[in-house]
Order: sequence, then C-alpha cells, then structure tokens
Amino acid sequence: MRIYIALLGTVCLLLACSTEEKNAPKIHSKEIWQTEATAFLSSETNLISFGVVDINQLLTKSIYDSELSESGLVPLDMIDDYSKVIRTELPIYYAVKSDTTGDLTDAELVVVCKIKDPDLAIETMKKDFQIGELIHENDVKFILENDIKIGLTKSEMIFLISENITNDQAKLSIHNTIEALQSNKTNKDIREIITAQEDIIFAFNIEPVQKFVSSVSQTGDLESNKNMTGTIAMQLSFEKGRVIMTNKNYLSKEFTECNLFAENSKQMLSKLGAGSPIAALTLSLDLEGLEKLKRQYLPKSISNTIQDSDLDPSLKNLVPKELSVIEAFIQKDGIQNYINGNLALGQYSNDSIHSEYSIYLGIGKGFAQILKNEFNPMRGFFHSLEIDDTKMELYTSKENGQQNGTNTLQLKPEFKDLGGKPISAFLDIERHPFKELLLNDKVSKRIAELLKHVTLNADLEGGELIITMKDEQTNAITQIANLIPSLILGSIFQ
Repeated sequence: MRIYIALLGTVCLLLACSTEEKNAPKIHSKEIWQTEATAFLSSETNLISFGVVDINQLLTKSIYDSELSESGLVPLDMIDDYSKVIRTELPIYYAVKSDTTGDLTDAELVVVCKIKDPDLAIETMKKDFQIGELIHENDVKFILENDIKIGLTKSEMIFLISENITNDQAKLSIHNTIEALQSNKTNKDIREIITAQEDIIFAFNIEPVQKFVSSVSQTGDLESNKNMTGTIAMQLSFEKGRVIMTNKNYLSKEFTECNLFAENSKQMLSKLGAGSPIAALTLSLDLEGLEKLKRQYLPKSISNTIQDSDLDPSLKNLVPKELSVIEAFIQKDGIQNYINGNLALGQYSNDSIHSEYSIYLGIGKGFAQILKNEFNPMRGFFHSLEIDDTKMELYTSKENGQQNGTNTLQLKPEFKDLGGKPISAFLDIERHPFKELLLNDKVSKRIAELLKHVTLNADLEGGELIITMKDEQTNAITQIANLIPSLILGSIFQ
C-alpha cells in the first residue's frame, strides 16, 4: 500500500510543480533578451548609435574581485540594493537616436534593462532620488522628472534622456520602445554586434551622420552619398592580463570596393632600421583606391567643402590656410604625385634613456624637392638621409641604420605579427624611456608600471588593439581598480 501512496504523492508533486511553472513569472534567458533588444534596435529608423554593457561582468571585475570592494570608497549597499532590482545577469542596452529631421544636435538616449519587480525598483529609487509623481497608464508606470524620464513594466525599466521633450512625447517614446521589444524585427548586423561576448559594445551608424554632415556642407544631392551606409562597431573586453578593443566595420559593398589598403604591410618591415625597436608602425595604402574614394565621395576639396557649408564662421576660421594650398596641388596633380602610401617608422633605445629613429616614407616626385628643402639643412643631425623621387629614408644612428646581411631587424616574439595588416604597430612599454617623463604624474606612472606592451593591427574590415599587462593572470580592469584606493589615499596625505 505504501508504494501506491508514494507514487500518488509523486504524481501530485509533479502536477503541483507544473502548475507553479505555468503561473510563475517568465524568466528571461540572455538569448531571449538579446532577441528582444535586437528587435528594439532594428525598429529604430533614426538610430545614430547603440550598444551593450555587461553590468554583471563589470561589477565583478572592477569591484567585487578588486580591493575596491573592501576600501569603503564604493557604495556597496547601494549597488546591492539595485542588484536586487535589476537583473544584472542580463546586459543593459542603449540607443541614441535623432529626431525625425535627422538633427544630431538634439539626440535622444534610450536605456533598457530587465528588472525583477517594478514596485521594488520604485521604492529603491526613492531612497536616493526625488522621483515626484508616479503616473500609471496602460500597465506602464511613469516617472517623468526633469530631463530623465523612466517607464517601468513588469519586467523592463526604460530610461529616456532628452533635453527637449514633453512628458507626453516621452510617454509615447517609451510605449514605442516597449512595443519594439516585442516586435520580432531583426537586423543581421545589429544582432551580430550586440551578441558578441564582450564587456562593453559601442556602435554607430554611418548614414545618419553622413546625412547630417551633407546637409550642413551642402553636398546632400551627391549620388555617391547614398553609398555611405553601414555600421562601425567597437567592442571592449577586459580579460586576464589584457584589455582588448576590437573594431568591426559593416560597410556597403560600394565603399569596400574602393580598396583603400594593400593586403598587408609586410614589405615595410625591410624598411625599418636594424636592431630591436621599442615601437614601430607600418602602413600600406592603396593610392588608386584612395583616389577613387576621393573622386566619389569628396569631389571638392575638404577646405572648399567647409568654406561652402553652413558652419559657423568661427569654425571655418579654424581650417588652416595651408590646407587649401596643399589640396590645390593634389587636385591638380593627384595624390600619387606626392605619396605612394607606404610608411615605416621605428623607435629604438639602446641605453634605456635616449631614443633613435628610422623613417621610411614612400613619395612621388612632386614631394621630393619639398622634403629636400626641409631636411637637407639638418643632414648633419642624422646618421644617413636619402631622398629621391620615390622615397625618403632617414636613420638617426648607425646601430639602427639600414638593414643588411649582418645588421638585421630583431622583433621580439610578442611583435611577430607586425606587418600582418596594412595598418600595424606596437609599443613596448616595458622598454620605453618615456616612463621617466611621468615621474611627476603619479597616476600615469602607477598605471604605466602595470603595462607590458600594446599592439595594433587593422584593415578596412576592422582591427584589434591589445594592451597586455605584466601580470597576465589577474583581470586587467581588476589590476587598475586595485590601484584606486592607494591613489586616493596617497593624494589625501601627500
């Protein structure tokens, strides 16, 4: 008999659990929330910029895992209170949008996050802010104070920040945001951008910026401007011993076909000075692509475009007069008459105090005489200087002079990727003498002491900037946060 009672009890328990699950509030997984955020951002027709903040990762890395958590400098009680309100395990999304006329000077910021309980959110905010009258309309609770308007549903909190918006307009905008979250709209590029596993993501759309600039500069009627579309995304991630900033460009086919860069800049490695550089930059442009881009998107010179625009005269006066002269020569003879798009810069320090340099600049015959006039009077300061119709080569020391069979370039393993992209660079902070210049700036000096080196590699599709720390086992932002208590106390008692 007991076995039948046990079975009956188990069935009842399962039925009870099933009923509880049906009646329980919907728990949003990260994937569902990403889909809703994609729908919201894809619905915005005047979207200038958008992004994501992984608040849980940032709180953990910068506060909970660092010495800040025990310093008394951070209001942990307040953070804990809001952590009980906001679903910190889910990202916070934001959008910056223009008005219907495309005016970027009157932008509107919308921030959306998931919350656990709207009433608890209101009570928590009351502890810290004067929230004024609470308005309840159509299952949305509104707090409409000053320039910050807030709307709360059962599971979302929406912040709207705008200087010139009425309360009725704010309520309509918040309602539109709520509807957009449930609209199931999608944009492939937006989804790819906001679902990247990074701590902070920032992106901006080219088209609204281009349209605004065109309207101001009076070039909006150009057919080529229609191809100025796409999105530029920046992703920031704090990892063990590294800060990684990744750039990804989602550009129109017409724009990418201009081929602004060569495939890589490896050919420039042979133009660097011999020895082991503490910093280097290699660059290889495709000048034909650059000429095509200029003809297509900037038929007039930059200086003429600015002078013919509706910009304030005080801004126009900031443009150097020399720019119009330079552009006149380029308009007449073409860019390739002055440069060929290749550059190699190297910096060396053989005694950890002084710096030596190597410079290679690919030029055209129109630039050769100009450089000769500038550099020949200083020839005695350099180990070697050569200028002809194709190049300028300058080396300040024999030890770091032109490479040959016995005097070669010696890159550290960390910098073996130099030249792998058309824009490529590194800075060896550990060996760089600039640290001596920071002795009077304690904050910069303390941060610099944490750093090992920086590398950069980029092309038209995007790029990656990596800051590597000396301590490669502790999260990078945790290391920086660990400095804050001692820096603050040091500034108080100095």
